[in-house]
Amino acid sequence: MAGHLGVVAAMDGLFERVAAAPSACGDELLAAWLQDTLGALEPPVDKALAREVRRAGRLAGRLARYWADPGRAALLPTDWRQAVDAALGSTGWEPSLEVARLGLEREPSPALFEEVRRRWPQVHFAPWMEGTTYQEWLAQR
Repeated sequence: MAGHLGVVAAMDGLFERVAAAPSACGDELLAAWLQDTLGALEPPVDKALAREVRRAGRLAGRLARYWADPGRAALLPTDWRQAVDAALGSTGWEPSLEVARLGLEREPSPALFEEVRRRWPQVHFAPWMEGTTYQEWLAQR
């Protein structure tokens, strides 16, 4: 896992896995994911980063419980992103946005800039740095 980008990818992967098989997501899977994700980071793990990883784990549990409900199972969208939106709304995207934002703040990169730009509207329903390039943002920083 490559730092903040790796954590963002791990969060997306967890949500995708849970949306694909909500009834298979239990405490053991979430605990293993937390251990693997936090264990792949170089110690000492930043407290804010660890908090967002734990938050994503809790949200994944909520996502699983929502779609495992027999009354909703038939309505599960095929696109995992839509499943997250339906079950968690913008709250589901907050941890990955915060991890990307923390990474951009601490170790700026074009990839993290793009992750924040892509995820910001999912949480805040407004564009972020629209029309600004990474180089322009970096120069203004």
